[in-house]
Amino acid sequence: MIKINFKNDEEALVKLAASDLAAYRYLFDQYFPDLCNFLHIYLHSKESSEEIALEIFEFIWEKRETIQIRATFKSFLFSSAKNKAIDHYRKEHRAIFSSLELNDHIIENPVDSQLFMEENELRGFIEMAINKLPDKSRQIYLMAREENLSHKEIALRLGITPKTVENHVGIALRKLRETLSPFYKQIFMGWMVTLMLK
Repeated sequence: MIKINFKNDEEALVKLAASDLAAYRYLFDQYFPDLCNFLHIYLHSKESSEEIALEIFEFIWEKRETIQIRATFKSFLFSSAKNKAIDHYRKEHRAIFSSLELNDHIIENPVDSQLFMEENELRGFIEMAINKLPDKSRQIYLMAREENLSHKEIALRLGITPKTVENHVGIALRKLRETLSPFYKQIFMGWMVTLMLK
């Protein structure tokens, strides 16, 4: 298949609605890598991140004629990714969500109860871990996490290559996993609760 460039996402979406495979490939090539990287920040699993990203694009193809995208296509993708990540975590860690009800098992288990921290304390611990990252890795990680920028967008803004951005994100994720691993359940659960209340 010959790769065709489109003026913008809106043009590609119009073509996609008419079952244009070139438009679908354009959108896939444009966003799939960054979608995987975004999911990996939260799931810490390359395999799960790729599976979920593929599910999102499969849904887009299946619903291409009727899908309604009110904001930008990129916003739609990342919003879908967040929702999928929540669903994935629920399925994989149902026992954690049952603890939200403060059942007897949690109350009677002093080890588990010690791990559950107040929101402000936990947030401070996360910020401390981020602040300990190497300067450049911290800057790039925050641009990806807080601004939802792609590796290409970060590279253009900082005047570096996308590969360099990828390397710094990898360094940041590895160091954060090492530092925050004892509190990963609470961190992820707090993030999900925040999203569900928005």
